[in-house]
Amino acid sequence: MRHALADTQNSRTTTPEERSVDQLDTIYRSISRELWTCFYAFCGDAEHSSDALQESFLRLQQQDLSTIRDPRSWLRRVGRNWLRDVARRTKRSALIDAHLPDCTDSRESAALSCERAELVETVRCALNHLCEPDRLALSLRYGMKWPSARIAETLGTTPQAIDMRLCRARHRLREILLQMEPDFAISAL
Repeated sequence: MRHALADTQNSRTTTPEERSVDQLDTIYRSISRELWTCFYAFCGDAEHSSDALQESFLRLQQQDLSTIRDPRSWLRRVGRNWLRDVARRTKRSALIDAHLPDCTDSRESAALSCERAELVETVRCALNHLCEPDRLALSLRYGMKWPSARIAETLGTTPQAIDMRLCRARHRLREILLQMEPDFAISAL
């Protein structure tokens, strides 16, 4: 009995602000990677995607969380609106010319590293020619390694529809790559 009373006296209650911070932290940990991928699929720029993620969470922090029914959708809408504002203020070519971070292995030869960098750049440029839903589906499948069921749940459709979209998106991407580079190695596709 004495220990229970001592624990009660030593424990402190959490304030609404602390609960809000805990909620934000939980939300961030659970969906930040998914949101970044969605933003990347939308704009094709890693830095802008990170900025949109940060901006959307900053704006969420200023809101009363109890009034937001679906934080994921709210954050996605805020981030996309922010990216649209950025695109309006800058030229579209500035978004297309952004570079992906270097993912090459330091042990590979310089020639192989250059070939890989050219391939990544060519595919990234081709992805920018796809419509947003196709880019998003491809990014979630190959960037996040999500199965069709999870992509369908996130986008509010069926796994069969996602499989069809992925098939068509890969076909469109292949056509775009071959138009951009007629000598593009078929094995790379």
